[in-house]
Amino acid sequence: MLRTRVLTAVSVLIVLVGAALWAPAFAFDVLLLGIMTAALYEWLGLVGLRPWHSAAIAAAFGLVGIASLLFFPPVMLAADGQGADLLSLYLLVTLMWVVAVPLALSRGRSIGGSSGFGPLAAFVFCFVTWCALLQADGIGKSFLLSVLLLVWVADTAAYFAGRAFGRKKLAPSISPGKTWEGVFGALAGNLLLAVMATQLDSGESGTLGPTIFGLIGEQVGGVFLFLFVILMTLVSVVGDLYESLLKRLRGVKDSSGLLPGHGGVLDRIDALMAVFPVTMAMVSLLELGRSGPG
Repeated sequence: MLRTRVLTAVSVLIVLVGAALWAPAFAFDVLLLGIMTAALYEWLGLVGLRPWHSAAIAAAFGLVGIASLLFFPPVMLAADGQGADLLSLYLLVTLMWVVAVPLALSRGRSIGGSSGFGPLAAFVFCFVTWCALLQADGIGKSFLLSVLLLVWVADTAAYFAGRAFGRKKLAPSISPGKTWEGVFGALAGNLLLAVMATQLDSGESGTLGPTIFGLIGEQVGGVFLFLFVILMTLVSVVGDLYESLLKRLRGVKDSSGLLPGHGGVLDRIDALMAVFPVTMAMVSLLELGRSGPG
């Protein structure tokens, strides 16, 4: 099992890093769209849709994505690192992650369930996450990697802190393995990451662009940067918990078996789906502020 898990992780990492660094921009954008299409298919299954229905909606999602990338100016601009035209969508999804999803977690119910609103919410979550990934990559590879690091460090630090010190359960009815000590470990890990990153990144764009730490620290200062890191860490926890809730309500361990040893695509990107739209909402607000109302 461990060997399968490691082989899958290494293979996926090689493909993604190789595509990010050397594939044509459009090809990488389409690869990201493919990942989000798979995640949507799994999400639709978790809210109770039949496989054929999930597949039809996921296929429509992929077609909408390709058409948007070719003909919809806000998405085309996002792929170039400019997200101000998508700010309303980012803010909508941010509101859902910081208000609607925590309420759903507190009540033990998913947003919309298998009713029409449930699949629609999944579609919007996945589409806006894809746009946020496009914009992050458009800003630069260092920026994209730094936001991914926020998610990865939070997840890793939470795991080890929970294993070493975990006593008080975070949400036992949703995910019995998660603890408050793990959350504090995630916060500590990401704050340490921010401190280290600010020593290395002045916010100026190099060949691979700025990191999220340099960009925010340069534009609004260190205090806001650390508040941002705390918020993103908590948002990542919410994203992880919400997918756990979806799986618990459906009575399954994994979102699918697509990734041997890891479950499904959604299992690997649940926290990322929360962090990227909220991050790009803030970055787009800063972009809008720099450009002014005109």
